[in-house]
Amino acid sequence: MALCDPQPVIAIKFCGGCNPRVKRGEIAAEIAARLAAQGCRVIYNELDDADAVIYLSGCSANCAQRYSESPLPAVAIAGEMIDGLAVPAAALAAGAVAKPEDLLGCRKAGGERK
Repeated sequence: MALCDPQPVIAIKFCGGCNPRVKRGEIAAEIAARLAAQGCRVIYNELDDADAVIYLSGCSANCAQRYSESPLPAVAIAGEMIDGLAVPAAALAAGAVAKPEDLLGCRKAGGERK
């Protein structure tokens, strides 16, 4: 799918989970719910059909992104950081969702694109 399709596809790609400092499953579920509410479709660990990717690593090693060579627009959650900036664990999902909105123009409340 191309950028700005009626339903952008966002991939959530997980690390292997060897040293989790945050609850990746809970964060992913919250991200998926927030994106779905904004008109995006969420897929997991597969980047072929994605318009953008959220890398979700349990610690600061950021293995989900470290071993990816994808050219897609991306957001990286690594422990309690988003794209290298410290974020409280409770705010990770909301912070991560704001990034793909900016990159892809996902639908805001009311159904209109930015």
